[in-house]
Amino acid sequence: DRLIRTELTEENTARVIVRMTAGGPTGRQLATRLGPELEGMEGTDITWEVEGSALADALGGGGPPITVEVSGNAITELRRAAGRVKERLDATPQVWNARSSFEGGPPELRLTLDRALADAYGIDLTTLSRVVESSLDGRIATTLTQGDEEHPVTIRLPTPRRDALSDVVFRAADGRQIALGSVAQFNEVEGAREIFRRDQRRTAEVTAQVADGFSQPEAVAAVRAALAAAPLPPGITTTLRGDEEERARTFGELQLAGVLALVLVLMVLASAFESLKHPITVLASIPLALIGVAVVLVPMAAPLGVMAMLGLIVLAGVAVNDAVLLLATARQLMADGIERKLALALASGVRLRPIVMTTLTTALALTPLVFGTGEGAELRAPMALTIIGGIIASTVGSLLVLPCLYLLLDDLGLPAWLRRRPKPASGVAP
Repeated sequence: DRLIRTELTEENTARVIVRMTAGGPTGRQLATRLGPELEGMEGTDITWEVEGSALADALGGGGPPITVEVSGNAITELRRAAGRVKERLDATPQVWNARSSFEGGPPELRLTLDRALADAYGIDLTTLSRVVESSLDGRIATTLTQGDEEHPVTIRLPTPRRDALSDVVFRAADGRQIALGSVAQFNEVEGAREIFRRDQRRTAEVTAQVADGFSQPEAVAAVRAALAAAPLPPGITTTLRGDEEERARTFGELQLAGVLALVLVLMVLASAFESLKHPITVLASIPLALIGVAVVLVPMAAPLGVMAMLGLIVLAGVAVNDAVLLLATARQLMADGIERKLALALASGVRLRPIVMTTLTTALALTPLVFGTGEGAELRAPMALTIIGGIIASTVGSLLVLPCLYLLLDDLGLPAWLRRRPKPASGVAP
C-alpha cells in the first residue's frame, strides 16, 4: 500500500567536544543542566554523548548505558513501538537523553495508494512505483543521433518536488489520464537512521543515559519497570542490550571465577592442615565477611555490580588470612600439650595485634578509593567498600566466632569421653 523512496540530502553537522576539569561538574551533570536549554533551538537536532571513564569502557561495551532493543516485523508498528518506548524512558527520572534509532534519519516522501480508487482505475503498486521512478530518475524516450554518436533523451521532472509529483499524469489501464495525486496520498516523514536485524526480525534501538544521582542498577530496574507497566502490542518484543547485556555476561563469568577461587583456597588449606574439617572452619570467615559487605554497601546505596564482585573475589583470598593465622597458632599450642580451649584463647591474644594491624593497614590503604574523585571514581568505590567491610567483619568473626566453630567441628567423630580431654604433647605419655 505504500511506496517509499529515499533521496539523499545534504546535512550540516557540528560536533562540540568539552573536556571536563578535575573537581568540577561531571559530563553528565553538565549535559543534564544544559540539555533543556538547548533542546528548544529551532531547526537543530542536538544529541548528547557523555563518554565514560577508561575503566568503565573496559568493563562495559563502550556504548550508552541503557539500550532497549525493540523487535517486530512491520516497519510501521516497529516505528510506533520505538516511539512509545522512548516516551516511557523520557518519563523515567532515572534516565535521560533517550534516543531512538528512527530519529535523525533523512526526510522521506511517502506515497500511500488509495486502494478503492486504484482498483476502480486498474492501478496497482507496481504501476505507481514505475510512474514515480520515471518522474524522479527519468525515462529514456528516444535517442538523438549526431554524426556517428547516439545520445539517449531522458525525460524527467525538473525538480523532485512533492507538488510536481502530485501533478504527474499517467495513463490508467482503461486508457484514462489520471493525476498521481488523485490516487495517492503524499506524506513527508522522517526516515529511519538505522534499521537492524536480529534473528530475521527487524529491530530498532532506543538508548538512554543514566541520570545524575542514580546508579546503573537503579536505572536498569526503573527501565524494566517502565517497560512492564505498559505492554506493547502483540508481535513487538523488547530486550535490554548494550552495556547491560555485557555487564550481565561479565557478572556471570565473575560468579564462576568466585566459585573457582573458593575451590582453590579450599585445596590449599586442605593440603596445609591435612584435614577437611579445619579448612571448612577457615572458609567460614567468608560468610562472616559477607555480613560486613552488606552492612557497608546497603547504607551507602552502592550497587553490587562488576567492581563489587571483583572485591568479593579478592575477599575470598584476603578474608581467610586472619583465620589461618589464628588457627595455625592454636594448633601449634595444642601440639605443645595445651588444652584446646586454652590454646584457642591464647592464640587469640597472641595474634590479636598482628591481625588488627593487618586489617587496619588494608582498610586504610583502600580508603582513598572510597572518597576519591576523578575519572572512574564511582566504579572504584564499590570495590573498595566491599573489601573494607568484608575484612573488618572477617577479623571480628575470626576472633569471636571461629574458635567456637573450631571446637564444634573438632569434636565431630570423637568419642564423648575424649571430647573434653586435653590433648597431650607430641611424644609425651598421658
